[in-house]
Amino acid sequence: MKSNLIILVPIDFSKKSLLAFEQAKHLAKTSKSDIMLLNVIQPDNKTFSFVQSIFSDVERASMNQRIEDGIREQLNQLIKKNSTSDIDIKAMVVTGKVYDQIIEVSKSLNCNYIVIGVNDADKENDSHVLGSNASRVVRTSEIPVITVNNTIVKEIKTVILPLDLTKETQQKVAKAIQFAKLTNAKIKIVTALLTDDPSIVSVLQHQMGFVEKFIKENYGNVSADFVFGNHDDDTLSGLVLKFSEENNGDIIVVMTQQETKLMKLFMGTTALDIIYNSHVPVFSVVPKEINRLKY
Repeated sequence: MKSNLIILVPIDFSKKSLLAFEQAKHLAKTSKSDIMLLNVIQPDNKTFSFVQSIFSDVERASMNQRIEDGIREQLNQLIKKNSTSDIDIKAMVVTGKVYDQIIEVSKSLNCNYIVIGVNDADKENDSHVLGSNASRVVRTSEIPVITVNNTIVKEIKTVILPLDLTKETQQKVAKAIQFAKLTNAKIKIVTALLTDDPSIVSVLQHQMGFVEKFIKENYGNVSADFVFGNHDDDTLSGLVLKFSEENNGDIIVVMTQQETKLMKLFMGTTALDIIYNSHVPVFSVVPKEINRLKY
């Protein structure tokens, strides 16, 4: 691969995975990244296992090779159709559990991002469909995962950065700055609240001021806003998505697996709600254990 940056795109030729590929191409062009397409043959798929069980070892080996050859041909055709002088696209085929292989390949190739398509709230039950594996990839990936639902953003101009009460927020901020620099985007900080409790508001105002100052000093193009829920049926995810839509957000940054200790935000329910209901791509970051700054 030509570039130092690699975008991994899991692909099973479904509509959503091809949509993710389209988004990855735009991101690759902007960030001067290469693309690695990944198809995972899943042997424990029920249909695949049943068909395999009625053949001999020799027949199964021959069948597996024909399947892999067919997939490689599809991938080659896809690459040929989408090749440009400024994006290097390659492909690989592996066998195993879809989400496990996505994580393993992302590590082995030192990928910088995973771009993956999602289906509506796991309505797809076939475990071979990438959408039903997206939440597992998001939860376990050590690199940022960009999930694509139903809209392609050709140019990322505005990054929506929701803040909360967790100290892992600094990692989300750092990744948001890094990504904004790649795409030359404005960062819009937003804190969504379902309460007007003065103690909570005060803490978040202090944190927002700290983060806004940090981004100004280390990047520059930033603004900050509070949004409050006014109705009983308001949700944190709904407030963030509404803010994104009203402010022409092109991508939303969420942190996964961390806020259950305090407010049960973003991956408990809020992050998944955003991932599955956002019209624009969602940039997910899993927190790492590091020394934390004090606000």
